[in-house]
Amino acid sequence: MLKQFTGRLTSLFIGVAITGAAYSLPAQAAETDPEVFLRSLASEAITVLSDDRLDQAGRTDAFRQVLRRGFDIPAVSRFVLGRYWRQASSVEKTQFIQLFEDYMVTVYGRRLGQDSGKFLTISGQRMVGLNDAVVHSNIKRQNRPAVAVDWRLKQGKHGWRVVDIMAEGVSLALAQRSEFTSVIRASGGKVAGLLSKLRKKTQSLAFNRGALPKTNVVASAQ
Repeated sequence: MLKQFTGRLTSLFIGVAITGAAYSLPAQAAETDPEVFLRSLASEAITVLSDDRLDQAGRTDAFRQVLRRGFDIPAVSRFVLGRYWRQASSVEKTQFIQLFEDYMVTVYGRRLGQDSGKFLTISGQRMVGLNDAVVHSNIKRQNRPAVAVDWRLKQGKHGWRVVDIMAEGVSLALAQRSEFTSVIRASGGKVAGLLSKLRKKTQSLAFNRGALPKTNVVASAQ
């Protein structure tokens, strides 16, 4: 469950992280400009990926903080549950947000540093509304065609946050919602069935994961 979605999302995020090493960005600009914010987020990610002082637990915890700053986890959680969000109890909603975050952090923890050789070029941005923007980019891959990636960001009281990633025009959030919907339907329409699967999968990954590899980062970006 979630393997395809999280694998693609991790690769894209690592691509941004590799890009980030080339930038030093003013905090004020990162709060007001979505493109600058994405570059700023990348700088934070690269620090986590290349810090030799961090052990496995430390790097995972540090990456969790980067994820929380860069992605609107509660908003994405509501979207991917779709109509089942309204059916879920307050307890189930709280549990899902936490389990969704735990799962992503655990999967990223297993993959940090494995996706080198990807170089991202940001090609611009467009405002969709006053508080909604899309940042355009391309990820170049060794011996494979480049991938067009759009990052959808929304601005809230805490600044810009990523709410979706579109790879070659395909929304990963929509793909995730479709997968979650299938799991819930297979569980008799109960959100509890999805929570159980997420919990078991996360615990299994956390138990079996090895030490996090250090990324051999080569910065190349525009």
